[in-house]
Amino acid sequence: MAKAKEFAHLFKPLLVQAPPDGLYREPRAWMGAKELEGFNAHFSYGFLKEKGTFHPVEGLIVHPFDEVLLFAGIDNEKNFAYLGAKMSIELGEEREEHVFDKPTVVTIPRGTVHGAVKILELEQPVVHYSIGLAPEYSASRDVGTVASAPSKGSKYAHHVRSLERYAQTAPLSARMKDPDYTKKAKELNPHIDLDQVGQMGPGNADSIAWLFKEEAANFEVNFSWGYYTQSGKWHRGGEIHTHPEAEILCYLGLDPDNLDYLGAELELGMGEDAERHVFDKPTVAICPEGFPHLPLITRWVDKPYGFAVICLSGEHDSPYAEA
Repeated sequence: MAKAKEFAHLFKPLLVQAPPDGLYREPRAWMGAKELEGFNAHFSYGFLKEKGTFHPVEGLIVHPFDEVLLFAGIDNEKNFAYLGAKMSIELGEEREEHVFDKPTVVTIPRGTVHGAVKILELEQPVVHYSIGLAPEYSASRDVGTVASAPSKGSKYAHHVRSLERYAQTAPLSARMKDPDYTKKAKELNPHIDLDQVGQMGPGNADSIAWLFKEEAANFEVNFSWGYYTQSGKWHRGGEIHTHPEAEILCYLGLDPDNLDYLGAELELGMGEDAERHVFDKPTVAICPEGFPHLPLITRWVDKPYGFAVICLSGEHDSPYAEA
């Protein structure tokens, strides 16, 4: 009989279920602390496939936690230049409306009225994930006095940011050989550790956007979205690393009609002995604070897939060590 693996409980298949009432029109992946071994945030993932209104379906809402809404395209070859839709979102008691047609992240501070996210035009499905910085979702429809109609303005403009601004759109291992790229990367993201990034391997992202505290409304979170198509090891540096804060690693498919399809097989080491775990379905791997993990290897790829890091810190400290 095969020996049970010590860290198998830290791997969770994507749980597709009905979202909270009135938030979205169809089931999507929805996971909170109960499903994520006590991870102090909740996460959802799915696709927007029809014109209409959501988050919420009707009216406006307010949360007692900070929230991130990310919108991206499903076409990895167009990466961060193409969303496939024209959308809008209302923010604040003013119902200040912001319209966008490129991959975008919206940061919503706790207590901020928001809603009426609308798909105005749609060419192809849109990737949409959310992060709520609380163990479970909650919302109130009692939003106080708000404007009777959407308004124009820029009070909340800094909460609606194009992902293209932060995108790195060539394989990391190639980008790091370009001094112009490394200079620009450091200017755009002072948090980046170029020594560590320079040791990325061939399995890492074809293109990726990563936002930290300063880009994310000073929320205590850093998060990414990237497209992946290549096999191989993800990191050329030390065999394992840790983070002072907890994070989840979200391996996500890009088939809008099948949330259970990943299109790749990966292998991830967990714990000080790099206990190996292999998976070929959409999966969330949980790394508690200070928990050693890696190496990470993409064993094969049939279809491009997406990957998101969600780490509960405004920074991303990743000390490496040999296994």
